[in-house]
Amino acid sequence: MSNLPESSHRKRILSLCETALGGVGRYQDSLRALAPHGYDLSIVMPEEDARILSDRAGVIGFRRGGRSLGALVQFLRAFRAARREISPDIYIFNSTFSLLALAALRAMGDRSPALYCAHAWAISNYDPGSPKGRVVRAIEGWLSGLADLVVNVSQGDLALARRYGYRGRQVVVENAVADREADMPPAPFDRGCEDEIHLLFVGRFDYQKGLDILLPAFARARAATPHLHLHLVGGPVRGGAMPDLPEGVTMHGWQPPEALDGYYAAADGLIVPSRWEGLPLIVPEALRNGTPVLVSDRSDMGALVIPGETGLVFALDPDALSGALSALSRPALQAMRGPARESYERRFTLDRFARDMAGHLAELEARR
Repeated sequence: MSNLPESSHRKRILSLCETALGGVGRYQDSLRALAPHGYDLSIVMPEEDARILSDRAGVIGFRRGGRSLGALVQFLRAFRAARREISPDIYIFNSTFSLLALAALRAMGDRSPALYCAHAWAISNYDPGSPKGRVVRAIEGWLSGLADLVVNVSQGDLALARRYGYRGRQVVVENAVADREADMPPAPFDRGCEDEIHLLFVGRFDYQKGLDILLPAFARARAATPHLHLHLVGGPVRGGAMPDLPEGVTMHGWQPPEALDGYYAAADGLIVPSRWEGLPLIVPEALRNGTPVLVSDRSDMGALVIPGETGLVFALDPDALSGALSALSRPALQAMRGPARESYERRFTLDRFARDMAGHLAELEARR
């Protein structure tokens, strides 16, 4: 079913998502900031993923279930139906499997302006020199060149694309998030004394997010510095098991988006121990609350913070992370709150994102 926005003398964007969990889905909300620039958005996405959106206007759903050949067929059928119904002026293809729809568009002889966003390149999941890695590099590196513009969500993604010689005109438009609401949710946890340090992890409990590295490192640091506390917002996915939680760790489960600012604001720091990322939206979400961010040194995430001013960068191994956690002081983290908020205002607002993206879209249209 579709719920298409009305359009009069405005440009129609069709954004295509084979899956829209996590950052890909949240990105669709960010694209709505293009409305004041004259763009109406329709989104092809799995019906079951639409719940992640704050606004479901313009959503064209299809039944996906798990990833399978049948699900890909349903996605391509939804793409073709939406193309006939909307006659888009511009297409946006999101994440690796949407490249199949991009290839189909070009195979039909349609040269409409098309933008591709990987939301972290698939090769990040593989050893680039392995047989599978070489196949992934060949596929995404070639197919992405079918787009008129490739938008990377971070400088790290751009560097990776250039390192492997991926085709296409590559630019960076960093991810962004809306500002926090004026009415803040209540603090979700109490502080026993002023010396306590409360750290926050937000996300899936899977290999990419690095919780398996964080928990033993935290346990070791906590043994030496009992004032450390860790709060987990999220949970296992795809049938994953719940990890054993050491002393000092509190499990909060998945929380609705409107509750997250309460967690960020109450925490002394957000910790992001990921093995790879594009630009995780939890980083600007924390910064908008003036919360410093501790990031791993992978995927050039260190470029998202100013060490010692808006956050810290740590090597992603248990010993180094444990040492970094043990060395934290609450006064130092508190001193970072003002600069962290300023970093959000300077770099990660939706207004900045919309201006940058609208400029690129206008350039695409001018090239037709």
